[in-house]
Amino acid sequence: MPGLRNNNMSNIEEKREALAQDLQQFLYYCDQAEEMITGKEVTPSPVMDFSSLVDEILPLPLDKDAPEGASMKQLVRMVQECTRCPLCETRTHTVFGEGALPSRLLVIGESPGADEDATGRAFVGKAGQYLDTWLTPLGLSRETNVYLSNIIKCRPPENRTPHVNEISSCLPFVRRQIRLVKPELILLLGGVASKALLDTDKGVGELRGRFYRYEGVPVLVTYHPAGVLRNMEELKRPVWEDLKKVAAFLNLTLPGRSR
Repeated sequence: MPGLRNNNMSNIEEKREALAQDLQQFLYYCDQAEEMITGKEVTPSPVMDFSSLVDEILPLPLDKDAPEGASMKQLVRMVQECTRCPLCETRTHTVFGEGALPSRLLVIGESPGADEDATGRAFVGKAGQYLDTWLTPLGLSRETNVYLSNIIKCRPPENRTPHVNEISSCLPFVRRQIRLVKPELILLLGGVASKALLDTDKGVGELRGRFYRYEGVPVLVTYHPAGVLRNMEELKRPVWEDLKKVAAFLNLTLPGRSR
């Protein structure tokens, strides 16, 4: 019953909002207690974002047809159980993505390859290892400040280009994932990711070199590492120029240069 469901959702959202307010109030009481114990004035705690903690304590009900509102754990499970397109019949593992949360940089590629399908991990094959050589010199890594993902969460057979229906099936997961990762900057790798997220028909060569916005988050476009490995002579230099823009935006030191 839609009416009953809407009422239940409203009640849960009210409880979640009240919980976040109570957590902030608890910090206030902690400040007051510290002042009483030490006899010294304490700088008030800042207003905090308790959304992740609220998701853990009081998660929203999981609707498999609506990723919006899902916590990260819920979204991972939704992807693992997804049967929205035929790729669910040929995959070994779904590849949700991995990295630091929240992240400074969110890297979004095309789709998992054979190594990713076998392990369930993002960017662990040859292209992923090459991607690491782009990020490491800038002080970026999945362990500390980068999140890695793909537009498609299952490997297309023989690594073919994803079909339109496969992309549209995965996009709601990707959109929610972006909101949960909360990146400072998004780097799109290759034409499939760029066209899907920016809703354009333009190729990478035309898109790269300038900033875009996705729901307020700055976006840069560059070539996919797999494509660069196939054409190092022509694409290596443009990628380096794009990485310099990433470094400048995130205020990172380039190799051989000081701040």
